[in-house]
Amino acid sequence: MIKFSRVFKVYEKNIQALTDINFEVAKGEFVFLTGPSGAGKTTILKLLYREETPDMGSIIVDDTDISRLSSGKVPFYRRGIGFVFQDFKLIFERSIYENLALPLEITGAPSKFIRHTVMERLEKIGLAGRENHNPWHISGGEKQKVAIARALIMSPPVLLADEPTGNLDEASAGEIMKMFKDANAKGTTVLMASHNKEIISNSGFRAVRLRGGRVEE
Repeated sequence: MIKFSRVFKVYEKNIQALTDINFEVAKGEFVFLTGPSGAGKTTILKLLYREETPDMGSIIVDDTDISRLSSGKVPFYRRGIGFVFQDFKLIFERSIYENLALPLEITGAPSKFIRHTVMERLEKIGLAGRENHNPWHISGGEKQKVAIARALIMSPPVLLADEPTGNLDEASAGEIMKMFKDANAKGTTVLMASHNKEIISNSGFRAVRLRGGRVEE
């Protein structure tokens, strides 16, 4: 489903972010990207989200080389990708309900369907009854739950996550991992960047280890 072939990425000032990256992720698989800071984990996720494009190589997602997608096709491609950012990327001027509803509103979904879907997701993450609260008024773990619920609300076939448990306590991190595992059990392909060795070792899932912009293991 996802295939990186000889991918290179250089940023300004000749910063070599990725060198000859090759790996595959099968449909429905859960794979970790791990390695020290600066190893290239976030760059790989940005390439998959088409926030960046490689300088060389191909990135195949469902038989399409996304590095060659025209700019007009990128928004449609992204509808099949859920992205959970390390810093949540919630809209703090809007309520929790409005944050979850936004992806559905963009696609023109009926208002009744939006309300039913959003309330169902809020119930699952334990925030029913607090839908009108601003994200400022909930904990870090709850913010991350909202961010994940928003990423999953379109039932995307692929879910990308950049250090989603990095700033959370052990209990909150466990709850977050359960959300990802539940999504994966329903068929979502998950690619998660993480440096948490305990979470990775306890998961039983495969890990692609990066170092200095290369696949080490």
